[in-house]
Amino acid sequence: MSIAPKKSLGQHFLHDQGVLSRIAALARPEPGSGLVEIGPGTGNLTEHLLQRAAGAPFVAVERDRRMPALLAERFGTLAIVEGDAVQVDYAALIADNDLGPDPVVVGNLPYNAGVPIIFSVLAARPKRIVVMLQKEVALRLAAASGSKTYGQVSVKMQLLADIRVAFKVGRGAFSPPPKVQSAVIVLTPLPSLRHEVPSQKRLWRLLEAGFGQRRKTLARALSNTIKVPKEAVQEALVALGQPATARAERLDLATWAALATELDPLLGHLPTH
Repeated sequence: MSIAPKKSLGQHFLHDQGVLSRIAALARPEPGSGLVEIGPGTGNLTEHLLQRAAGAPFVAVERDRRMPALLAERFGTLAIVEGDAVQVDYAALIADNDLGPDPVVVGNLPYNAGVPIIFSVLAARPKRIVVMLQKEVALRLAAASGSKTYGQVSVKMQLLADIRVAFKVGRGAFSPPPKVQSAVIVLTPLPSLRHEVPSQKRLWRLLEAGFGQRRKTLARALSNTIKVPKEAVQEALVALGQPATARAERLDLATWAALATELDPLLGHLPTH
């Protein structure tokens, strides 16, 4: 059975055997634990995963209704959840399929939904997440403070997990070739937020406001968007060893958490849940 990629689903089928093998090696679970594959498509990566983790519990999440029949034809009976990978309850999925204490989530993610999918997976805190993304997005998630690519999604992801870019992948590894290059990243979820804050939701809103006007000073950006007095932000920054004129990209993870803690008494109008 031959199936053409759907542009509407952002499908680019990975066919490079070397790349597939490297991803499967990174995703191999510990004995007694299993795998969740997001977006198996025609099963090219699935084949390598099943070979590397023979006998391990396995479940796939697939949105394209054409694929389950193809996967069944290719591999026999597989556990497949049909639906949008962003909306899946991964904690329930892992528990319902007996994936063990150290499950691994792996996939070649659609570039238009990669980051929301990762956030959904992180909520379940699997042992490891191995995913393919657009290269620029992957680099942004792992970016360090002070760099041009460091933004609110960098801070959020790095507060939730250790992240490393494993390797980059050229356009020719896919059919059809995407317009951009790709990269595989490995995330190791943390048991709790890397730095304690009074409210994660308020910190998230603070990040969105601060980076939303990154050409402005942080004091000005927060004053404009979430109505925190500019002087209060400046005082908090100075107390944390930062210049009063600091911009969002200057603050590292620990400083963002400390700033959220300092300003929390002024953030009562923001949601906490």
